[in-house]
Amino acid sequence: MSKLENLKKQWEAIMSCMGCGDCGYAIRPAVGRFLTCPVKEAKGDEAFEIWFSRGRMNVLKSILEGKIPLSKDLAEFVYQCSECGNCTEVCHQTQNEHIVLNTSKWIDHVEVWNALREDLVEAGFAPLERHQVLIEYMNNPEMRNPYGEVKIDKTKWASEFSNIKENADLVFFTGCTMPLRQVNTLRSLMKILEAAKTDITLLDEEWCCGSIALRIGDKKAVMDSIYHNIDQIKNIGGKEIFTACAGCYRTLNKDYPELLGEELPFRVKHITEILIDLINKDQIPFNQGSNPQKITYHDPCHLGRHMDLYEIPREVIAKLPGVELVEMKRNRKNAWCCGAGGGVKSQFADLAMEISWERIKEAIESGADILTTSCPFCIGNFKDAYEQMDPKEQEKIVVIDVIDLIASKI
Repeated sequence: MSKLENLKKQWEAIMSCMGCGDCGYAIRPAVGRFLTCPVKEAKGDEAFEIWFSRGRMNVLKSILEGKIPLSKDLAEFVYQCSECGNCTEVCHQTQNEHIVLNTSKWIDHVEVWNALREDLVEAGFAPLERHQVLIEYMNNPEMRNPYGEVKIDKTKWASEFSNIKENADLVFFTGCTMPLRQVNTLRSLMKILEAAKTDITLLDEEWCCGSIALRIGDKKAVMDSIYHNIDQIKNIGGKEIFTACAGCYRTLNKDYPELLGEELPFRVKHITEILIDLINKDQIPFNQGSNPQKITYHDPCHLGRHMDLYEIPREVIAKLPGVELVEMKRNRKNAWCCGAGGGVKSQFADLAMEISWERIKEAIESGADILTTSCPFCIGNFKDAYEQMDPKEQEKIVVIDVIDLIASKI
């Protein structure tokens, strides 16, 4: 039985919630704030208090006071949250850069939700069914990925490229989603790097970064992967490692050092940070005759609100030939979630789809020809939702990873 050790560490944050409800209803057009909680909006008329942060905070207060026990039923509600962090962006915020309230720094909702999930796991009420399968796959010695694929499939593509060396300055952490579910985008990335005459190296045996287990709240399940991956990077002599996955980027950059209690002996970059450097050095030979296109960029939650990486992806897109970058109504810190994060996609696929449709419609309203992003989870969810849209709606926009977009310009 859980002693609520994780929630108790967050009691100041939980008790700081004053119940204003901005986390469910905030609309402030002057600063680009149009609604806050994607789950609440997707639930529609059935979205009572527990579907957004205010209600959940009240439940947590009652749990800490011993009035409500942890339970399987509670877990079913808890995991219907993408942990996008949009509630934190509006909580106690004046939206005036000259007026900063101390209370605005007291609550990190994603950390609070993670603490609750950790206590649910320790109490035996989580992981939920599908989440448990993903973790078992991740820790299976024959797989080491959440998709249940054999390990060797993760690196089959590598033999196609001559710029993958035994030793190179750049170490590529491939992640699981791209090599196992979006391998053509991976090939597009290698096409870009080859054109830029840039060599990379891969880890001898990369395991899942563990993002899925951490978002679910099962820290114990991921520790072996953390130690293994760090040892792999040390053994290869890597000083700079990059990934094309927003989830891997957050996990390697933020979660690993926090869980280990020490700084990592290498620097972690996102692929857009590598690409902007190559573009600024004129190393990518673009085709200057590209047709004009309007592009809108979706901010992945793990890249944006979780890691504050907003501008570099936009710089990359804006420097592509023939491109006009247009913004969706909700962007950067106010961006709407794709719906896939926090374990929602795997356990509650219909909910993830509802949220994704909302974001694609917003992209269409921007007047863009193309919706792009820099996260394989976002792309996967967008494409699943796109395939179920009316053909007339599909004609209005194309969904593409920013890597594939760049490769198409070479």
